[in-house]
Amino acid sequence: MFNIFKRAGNRFFGVGEADTSVPVFDGALKPNNLLDTAELFLEQPGLEDMVVDSQGRLVVASGQEIFQVESTGITQQIAVLPNPIQAIATYDKGLVVATSEGLTFLGGEFDGKQLSTFDGQPFQCITALCEGSDGRLLIAQGSLNSEYENWAKDLLNLGKSGRLLSFDPKSGLTQVRAQGLAYCYGVCVDATRTIVSESWAHRISILKDQKIESGLSHIPGYPSRLSKASDGGFWLTVFAPRSQLLEFVLREDAFRSEMMQTVEPKYWISPALSSGNDFLEPLQQGGVRQMGVLKPWAPARSYGLVLRLSPGLVPLYSLHSRVGGLHHGIVSALEFEGALLVLSKGSGRILRAPLAELKP
Repeated sequence: MFNIFKRAGNRFFGVGEADTSVPVFDGALKPNNLLDTAELFLEQPGLEDMVVDSQGRLVVASGQEIFQVESTGITQQIAVLPNPIQAIATYDKGLVVATSEGLTFLGGEFDGKQLSTFDGQPFQCITALCEGSDGRLLIAQGSLNSEYENWAKDLLNLGKSGRLLSFDPKSGLTQVRAQGLAYCYGVCVDATRTIVSESWAHRISILKDQKIESGLSHIPGYPSRLSKASDGGFWLTVFAPRSQLLEFVLREDAFRSEMMQTVEPKYWISPALSSGNDFLEPLQQGGVRQMGVLKPWAPARSYGLVLRLSPGLVPLYSLHSRVGGLHHGIVSALEFEGALLVLSKGSGRILRAPLAELKP
């Protein structure tokens, strides 16, 4: 009985599980326009992920194709896969790519090797790949219940079925390193730690000796992939912003269920990789144009954000594409030839910002 009154009180006062507040952009996350003023490095529809291979070359995955990209932006096709690519990483002097059909190794000792099932179940929703410190391949799996392209469905269903797997190509053994993750969208390793991002939990978690410890939490958006910074620390991408409207919807089960059954997915009240192109999109409270102007501080449905983290996972500074900007839906960022490259899935562009100009 006490719990019933407590829940009713929380809903009345908007606290506890009924709290719909979101962290503000402040301090190291203070808004700027660095992503919208950055140099355009590459524009291509279907951009998904990128990596620097063992020979120091930039490799980009776009749709079903893999390209090598020169520092001048000139591309050369490396491979074409039968299905759209979801993630790419280097492994053993070659590449490994993930699609809806599983993993495929390209080049190196395991060239042509494929992995399509685990525990008798087909692989789905692979979001990120990384070569571990022990030589095994780490596989971030966002959800067991939703396909990669249906990530919004997993969020609205309050999904917590993500996993981190490790795969040894030599023995063929696959193990579960962590499970019950709230959409695992990124994985990165250093000498002592394995770090994963949990999008729906708005946090970075640290895996040590099969135990999960909390790292950076209360992120004002949904984190995605991570990469190492050359002078220590990490780059963290955030592919969409949080909002009070969505936090409210996530607490209203009946409304959310009816919305998902009766409304087209692209018009759900959910985050997006880009926005502002369709007048049928759900309004984000104050995000309404006045006199033809969309204010940069208006509540956002999509946003562009990259965080520079210290080795202790503390935010140092950030790069933004604000409301009304072009470069939203950031899903990958890495260093290449003295610059930070940022992949905006929402705009189909890779941006280039010299590292020397970013340090505060």
